[in-house]
Amino acid sequence: MAPGDLSGSDEAIRLFREGRIPEALACYDRVLAADPKNEAVLNNKAVALISLGRYEESLACSKKAATINPYHAGVWINKGIALEKLGRYPDAIDALEQAVAINPYNAYARALLGIIYQNLEMTDKAEAQNRKLQELVFPREYAGFYFATATFLLGILLGGLASVEGKPLPVTLGSGGIIILLFGIICILYTRARRLQVEIRKDVASVGSHDAGAGWSRTSEAVSLGFLVFVFIIGTVSGIAIWLHFH
Repeated sequence: MAPGDLSGSDEAIRLFREGRIPEALACYDRVLAADPKNEAVLNNKAVALISLGRYEESLACSKKAATINPYHAGVWINKGIALEKLGRYPDAIDALEQAVAINPYNAYARALLGIIYQNLEMTDKAEAQNRKLQELVFPREYAGFYFATATFLLGILLGGLASVEGKPLPVTLGSGGIIILLFGIICILYTRARRLQVEIRKDVASVGSHDAGAGWSRTSEAVSLGFLVFVFIIGTVSGIAIWLHFH
């Protein structure tokens, strides 16, 4: 297998997800024999070893992966898990804090930190992590509802404005421009919220440069923005109809 060939790694991930972990480990070893500095495969092997309770071996994989790519948050998360299972709590905290420093939006790392802090009766730090975790997960879980509602209301406002009679045209155009600008801001904020959701939900087991979720994310964002535009148009039409009905 040539270095950088991901077919063996993909096969190993499939075996892991099917619960055939010893076979997955054998597959990872074959990939690493050809490409020993593949930090993504080392990281995924660490995940498989954790699932078998082989924490020392998992820690060794994570340490090696961290020396190859110290900016991979998942590597530090798996290192932290192995250290926590081995009862090395201060080292586990250091590893997980490194993961959070690399990716502040990683809810998994923050949740693990909160659990360790709680187990060590470090109540203030545990509560701080839990607050940050709630800030990450809760508002963005309902982002679609919030932004769609705001978009619909802006559309109604624009529709009512477009139906007003006896107003100078420049005033109508100026006010409408402000509403459309606000709609653009909503679209930007919603896109950011969706990207953060994808970031939060990323699996710890990943495959280096082979990002299977990237295409889905772009397609999902396009569909979501298209939905907001549709809601805005519906709101505008509704605003016109409401204004005409009452006037």
